[in-house]
Amino acid sequence: MVRGGWLAVIVLALVGMVGACGRPATDLSQPASATPSSPDNAGGAAPLPMPRVDSGGVSRDALPAVGACIDAAHKTVTCVDPHQGEVTLIGDLPDGLPSSLPDDTTMTKAALPPCRDALAEYLGSHDADATDLQAWAFWPQAEAWTQGERWLVCAATQIDSAGNPITITGSLKHVLTGAGFARYQTCTVSSPSQSQTLKFGPCDKPHLGEAMPGVQALGRSTDPMPAADTINEVARTRCSQELTSYLGTDARSDITYTWRAPDTRQAWSQGYTNLICYAEAARPVGARLHNIGNRPLPA
Repeated sequence: MVRGGWLAVIVLALVGMVGACGRPATDLSQPASATPSSPDNAGGAAPLPMPRVDSGGVSRDALPAVGACIDAAHKTVTCVDPHQGEVTLIGDLPDGLPSSLPDDTTMTKAALPPCRDALAEYLGSHDADATDLQAWAFWPQAEAWTQGERWLVCAATQIDSAGNPITITGSLKHVLTGAGFARYQTCTVSSPSQSQTLKFGPCDKPHLGEAMPGVQALGRSTDPMPAADTINEVARTRCSQELTSYLGTDARSDITYTWRAPDTRQAWSQGYTNLICYAEAARPVGARLHNIGNRPLPA
């Protein structure tokens, strides 16, 4: 059992939280365009939860193993029992961090990229950003940090429409392989092409947008961030192709493609380097658009 003190800061990536919006491609002769936000606004990012104070200076050998599940009280449990997280990586933070505990922005930049990589490997797919499965990152807080602890714990968690971890049972390992994507796919109540911050809801209830599989990496967090025009060019090609594959037709005017992509250097440096394509309906629909072909929009 893991002491409650080892869990420090939780970094939760809300789907679509970084995102320049692509405009709907109702007229493909008019290019979709990203909408950059100011440098200090990560595209409508949710604020980080407050740090938890490490009361015990827990060492690396007290951490759980990869595959262990963590309940709401931050104790390890078997994955058949209710839990909120599943450990995907036990590692070390990069060298060069200050001797005193850095601020959350610095720590997020150091911790989230490897946790997002570990999430994709653990789930068996790079499509996590199109689902409600997200990466958690935990690192030592004040007392453990001053004692020289530099461990990193990464975990997978499932979030609700407000971005809060939910309690689940069963393992998440490789759940996005095969037909597993649909179970975790995210749908948006708000317009992915118009809303700076997305609002999510069930895919079997009225919604406008559906995140499509085929999330595209635009680079690594250590690479220079591509220019908006470059991202838009990639997005137009990629998302138009994804929409045709997703719908099973390329001849609809009432369903268009759009996208979300990183729009600040801070978001990029924290590992948000993916392009997420969305299918967007002209009006709210109460069922998925996947393989709709030329049938009418669902009610």
